[in-house]
Amino acid sequence: MNKFWQALAALLPTGFAWPRDPNSTLMRVVKARAEGLGQLHEFTRMTAAQWQPHQAVTRLAEWEESTGLPDACFGANQDEATRRKLLLSRLRGPALEYADSSPASPGALEAICAWLGYQATVRYNTPFRCGMRASRRLGALDGKLWVTAVIESKSFRVGSSRVGERLMQGVLNGGELACYLQRVVPARYSVNVIFI
Repeated sequence: MNKFWQALAALLPTGFAWPRDPNSTLMRVVKARAEGLGQLHEFTRMTAAQWQPHQAVTRLAEWEESTGLPDACFGANQDEATRRKLLLSRLRGPALEYADSSPASPGALEAICAWLGYQATVRYNTPFRCGMRASRRLGALDGKLWVTAVIESKSFRVGSSRVGERLMQGVLNGGELACYLQRVVPARYSVNVIFI
């Protein structure tokens, strides 16, 4: 039984004029009123949930407008789950490797890539240089970050693919990753994204 129906039936007075038979006219009217109250309660709950960004559906556009979204890197055609994920990341900030780490740390960049759906490895450019002592590092950090991202793709196949299709087709094209990393990483670093 509906809880609203039970509550309304409990408020009715007792006696022969107030039958409790579920098929009686009185109880059908009470049931109809209870369904209306249930719908009102659900609407109120959903309205309150719209003001929470992780559940927003109808108010998602207002949340995006207040946080400067939609993001230019991801384009305008996004599903609601992606839009909500970008909104929450804008409100929460980047999830860094540890509290005082930089967005340019390799662990933080790998976490950002994983969050965007890419399996990636990040390393600093340390070229080999002769003439250094054995106890020192080879090369120097020159501000270049190399992000190697793996994109699952299928190759062009004769007989199954058509003329005009791309030679490699993947779910993710990688452009949004490069754009997002250029914006997130501090300006003193140069980001080079390699897709495999």
